[in-house]
Amino acid sequence: MYSILIVEDERWEREGLVDFLDWNAMGITIAGTAVDGIEGYEKAMELAPDIIVTDIRMPGMNGLEMAQKIRERLPDVRIVFLTGYSDFEYTREAISLHADDYVLKPVEEEVMRTSMLRVLKMCEQIRARRREEMQIQRKLRSGERMEVEKLLLNLLTGRGNPELVIAQLLVKEVELCSKPLGVMVIVPPTPLPDEEIRRLFNESGYLVPCDSIAGAVTAVVPLTEQAASDDTSRIAEQLLGLWKALSPLPLTIGTGNSAPGLLHSGTAYRQALSAAQYGVFYGIAGVVTSEMEAEARDSYAERSYAFLTAWQEASRQVRLLMLTLQGTAIHKELDRMFASIRSHTGAGKHYIATLLNGLIIDLSMIEDDRGGDKGRIQELLGMNRLGEMCGYVRDYVDGLFARLETRRIHKTDYIVEKTIRLIEEKIGSNDLSLSMLADEVFVSPNHLGVLFKKTIGKTVHQYIMETRMRKSEELLRMTKLKVSEVAERVGMINISYFCSVFKQYYGVSPGEFQETMLRR
Repeated sequence: MYSILIVEDERWEREGLVDFLDWNAMGITIAGTAVDGIEGYEKAMELAPDIIVTDIRMPGMNGLEMAQKIRERLPDVRIVFLTGYSDFEYTREAISLHADDYVLKPVEEEVMRTSMLRVLKMCEQIRARRREEMQIQRKLRSGERMEVEKLLLNLLTGRGNPELVIAQLLVKEVELCSKPLGVMVIVPPTPLPDEEIRRLFNESGYLVPCDSIAGAVTAVVPLTEQAASDDTSRIAEQLLGLWKALSPLPLTIGTGNSAPGLLHSGTAYRQALSAAQYGVFYGIAGVVTSEMEAEARDSYAERSYAFLTAWQEASRQVRLLMLTLQGTAIHKELDRMFASIRSHTGAGKHYIATLLNGLIIDLSMIEDDRGGDKGRIQELLGMNRLGEMCGYVRDYVDGLFARLETRRIHKTDYIVEKTIRLIEEKIGSNDLSLSMLADEVFVSPNHLGVLFKKTIGKTVHQYIMETRMRKSEELLRMTKLKVSEVAERVGMINISYFCSVFKQYYGVSPGEFQETMLRR
């Protein structure tokens, strides 16, 4: 829609023009009316209409004088003159004032409609041109802003010479170099396009990526020269209020102290980043200040011994429950342990990851007595939220519980499978025997012998000997090792005994077998 201002000193003509055409059908709204040139000028300044229809001859200030003054302030307004004077002097002056059209009185409906349609086309062209100009300006400003933000990213993260970066910023953006700065790290619940965050700032802030937290952005906001140290937190609270009006989802904003200038912005950024990481890790929504983080750290330091003592006892309890496969009790104990972590918010991500990794190692040794699992610390440190860590540990515990429960159900199969694996691994040892294997699988030699014979159909000694002969046959066939070396490789130091057993299995001596294989 376009707006129109009607300026006419004759009341009946003025009111008649308001009802003269179906303005709405033409896409025009009546913004207002005025009784003379003086009021017309004032209304034009107040309403900024797209079109002005005005009489020429009026008291106080005529239409030509009013149009000249309006043109100086509103160059895009379209002006249509109404006049009962058709002499050339008025027409020539109207044209010199860039009149878009003029209509002679008495006004005929069709003539007025035709004039308005011509003017509307002019208005459409002006709007299109202004939109194009605004897009060009926006692109230019966006390009300049991107260059400034790239330099800010280098400055905040310590890339390059800070004095050189500040000098480059001084050329591009004086405001940043002459005012205190508020630095904050904004962490939305899910990654958002930069445009969504920029809407909160109304172009008053500069945004740069924050690679340390997925989906986060860093905002740098120029403050007033008399800014107090808590002004950054105050602006963050205002942003939070704007966010809540747009979304019900939680938002975390980390802030540090205001930076007196660009040279100190890196320190302010590190404080804001640490506060944001602290807030995200413990699930704290809203504004999180570096002071809040420091207070939590100091508070934990006073309670750390009691916390660690309780944690160690709880870890021991979980291990005992796992040994006896008490699933419900394990979950309850884990819930208490995780709640204890959440209530000690100053412990820090790295310390918590170390404690959880220690729990995993202790529990893994129940399943693997050869040293347990030592490789989970990097996975834990790669998580930014305590909830992720706790979920990861809970999944590990559930998986371990399921495997141990399956092992208990299939205990015989497990013992036999492990015995076979041990035989394969230790076949080169002269000490390989039923007693040694029984020690490894934590059962008596007699019990292992019975289980093995029942499952495999052979004694442990027979299986060991068959494995040694199979391995020795492979070595003699595929290598040029001496017979004595092959015997040693399969754990048989007595060469004559080795040769005797080999001949029983394959019908020829080891030397004859190897010679036959080499001829092929």
